[in-house]
Amino acid sequence: MINNQYKNLAEIFKEAMDLRGMTLEKLADLSDIPERYLKALEGGDFKNLPPSPYARGYLMKIALILNVDGELLWQIYKKENEPKVSGSLDRLPSNRFAFSPSKKKFIVLGIAAFFVIIYFGWRLADFFGTPDLKIFNPAENGVILNSDSIKLSGWANPADKLTINGEETLIKEDGSFEKEFVLEAGFNTIEFKIKRFLGKEKKEIRQVIYQP
Repeated sequence: MINNQYKNLAEIFKEAMDLRGMTLEKLADLSDIPERYLKALEGGDFKNLPPSPYARGYLMKIALILNVDGELLWQIYKKENEPKVSGSLDRLPSNRFAFSPSKKKFIVLGIAAFFVIIYFGWRLADFFGTPDLKIFNPAENGVILNSDSIKLSGWANPADKLTINGEETLIKEDGSFEKEFVLEAGFNTIEFKIKRFLGKEKKEIRQVIYQP
């Protein structure tokens, strides 16, 4: 039984070590506590002990091995030395591959901004881009017909405005369009014009020859 009346922590520690025939090296091996901390404890060198959460854990391990009251050791330790408080410098090293909350927030915002840019870039093309126009009939210039009319056909974006020789032509929901066009004898010039809202304009010219 250790008489701890009027004894400091270092004295109690040494007495318990002597009673158990324990060496610092053996205690370090049994407790997994670095030997430098045990030497600091033996010498009352509290400034070289770790912050209080670690110091308390070490004292409890030592008490268990030396068969003494761990809570008593902790109370004496607090009386003799103001415990170190873990601050910003005492934090365990962070995983350098882990993302902090602020970094995660930045990444999420970055991804969201990326998709917003992609979306608006795509939508802007609907307003400011170059329209597409495909002419199926007549497929080429210089077509010779002996009929006084031709059914014009093709494809365009329903959101765009199509005119044929200045007359607006309906584009169906699937993008197709058709128009019956009356021919005059000889050369007939047919101008297809497609215009995108706030965007560019595109023209296609077809010449058809009508020979009655």
